[in-house]
Amino acid sequence: MEPHDNHTPTGRAPVQITAGSITATFTWAGDRWGHLITPLEAGEAAGWESCDAPWSPANDPRWPSSPVLVELSRVEVPPAGAAGTPAIVGVGLAGRSHFSASIAPDPHAANALRFEIACRLHEPPVWLGSTYRAGGGRIQLTAIDGATVLPRTVVWSYSIGPQGLFAVSGATVSTVPT
Repeated sequence: MEPHDNHTPTGRAPVQITAGSITATFTWAGDRWGHLITPLEAGEAAGWESCDAPWSPANDPRWPSSPVLVELSRVEVPPAGAAGTPAIVGVGLAGRSHFSASIAPDPHAANALRFEIACRLHEPPVWLGSTYRAGGGRIQLTAIDGATVLPRTVVWSYSIGPQGLFAVSGATVSTVPT
């Protein structure tokens, strides 16, 4: 049996997913995947860039500004009796929290991508959510979680398309100027 290579790769090929006129491009940056959401007709100057640094409203690396994703896979989700729909699934961790993500075309909004995020918590979160840079500011999706039992899983989802970024469930959206 070959020994497992435990060295972090210095680079990985970008991974893309498109829904109509919107594209998400995931790129490897340091020790995790970041992503840029771009409307195809707007060019590369417009869009939403994930904030993937350890910074967060909690200013604590255990509670990063966006879910930490260290493994990504492109998959086909088979609907009943039709060709598969592309999706990206990802997993990762920060502190003692484990993240998982599913990114696919939004089934309820044309030209939009749906992000469904889950975080398995083993300690109370200081802050939990997703953060993007857009239009000279930051957009934060703060996960809504009223439970106190541990361990537990917190789930939030949102949609990004030409009309903007919208919480679908489990999160509130706020804009923070830079």
